[in-house]
Amino acid sequence: MNQTVETILKRRSVRDFLDKPISEEELQTIIKCGLFAPSAKNRQNWHFTVITNKDKIDEISKQAVDGMNKIGLDKEEGYHIFYHAPTVIVISSKIEGYSEINAGCVAENMALAAKSLGIGSCIVGQTRYLYHQAPKPDVNSLLKIPKNHEFDVSICFGYPTDDEIEAPERKENLVDYIR
Repeated sequence: MNQTVETILKRRSVRDFLDKPISEEELQTIIKCGLFAPSAKNRQNWHFTVITNKDKIDEISKQAVDGMNKIGLDKEEGYHIFYHAPTVIVISSKIEGYSEINAGCVAENMALAAKSLGIGSCIVGQTRYLYHQAPKPDVNSLLKIPKNHEFDVSICFGYPTDDEIEAPERKENLVDYIR
């Protein structure tokens, strides 16, 4: 089977990581793959905030969980939105058309690059609940989101405790053809 197709078919969301940082070389490869994602009209209108400081990752998770609890999405004590992964990348983009689609392309490029390197990832939307806990300028400052940019999504990375996670059954009747 083609290696790229195999990587796509084997990539899973990882929610249990070893307490071991990924190497700087691997991190730079993942970032580069994100930078080479397609974007509408080649705007490349994204910004990445790379977080490897465990205390900062834990603080962001706690504040997001507090934001979730504040609006009634109660999480149990100790819940960690990044699953204690050693690296988190926050993707934000300029406020303009197609930014969310561009960010999705970045996230998938990074997740597939990570899988090809033996690194697990989980694309995390829960970071947005920080905005229910603190004012937008404070959250943007915490996440180093540049002016005129908005938060899109976060991805956590690390070595998985289990190398092969079973794929859930694929739903049926999701494809129609017009030929």
